[in-house]
Amino acid sequence: MIHLIIILASIVFFALYINDLRKEKLTTKMIVTIALFSGISLILSMIQLIKYPQGGGINLLSMLPTMLLSILYGKTIGLTGGLIFGLLRLLEGAYVIHPAQFILDYMIASMLLGTAGIFGRDKKYKIIMGCLLAVFLSTFISVLSGCIYFPEYAPEGMNVFVYSLVYNFSSLGIEGLLSTIVIAILPLKRFAKELKIFNN
Repeated sequence: MIHLIIILASIVFFALYINDLRKEKLTTKMIVTIALFSGISLILSMIQLIKYPQGGGINLLSMLPTMLLSILYGKTIGLTGGLIFGLLRLLEGAYVIHPAQFILDYMIASMLLGTAGIFGRDKKYKIIMGCLLAVFLSTFISVLSGCIYFPEYAPEGMNVFVYSLVYNFSSLGIEGLLSTIVIAILPLKRFAKELKIFNN
């Protein structure tokens, strides 16, 4: 039953996303930028700062390009970049035990990083709030997936939710916080001016 709920919710999510995407005026420059940022995310995801024995760990700011894409170009473009990044991760090898788990781990989790620009980019605190929300949503999806599809990894006697929460927030959560700090430091207006984004 839980698998059906996840799939139905995902269908609604993708329907809303596609509806928004159809309203976007995608230029060649924008498409190239999405591809470039997604490719950078994939490369960064291959560089692990800390590797956990059971798999996963903390990567070198692989979340940052997708969040930055959302801040510079908006939520829909950010979601698109996140989707491409998630699918590109299949090149590293996928561990899929159910279609719903695939959707959560390789599509929605990375797509939600694209919500970083949801509060706007005119104030630094709005950017930081958007990044924190994006990290929380993305990590929560991974926590949910861990609880449903990987309960056997929890140590004996430990609550599955607590284990998944600790595991994912100590890896994805920390990487997301580090990415947020870097974005907060970056001179985004100058960066966007060079790309001629804010004036478009």
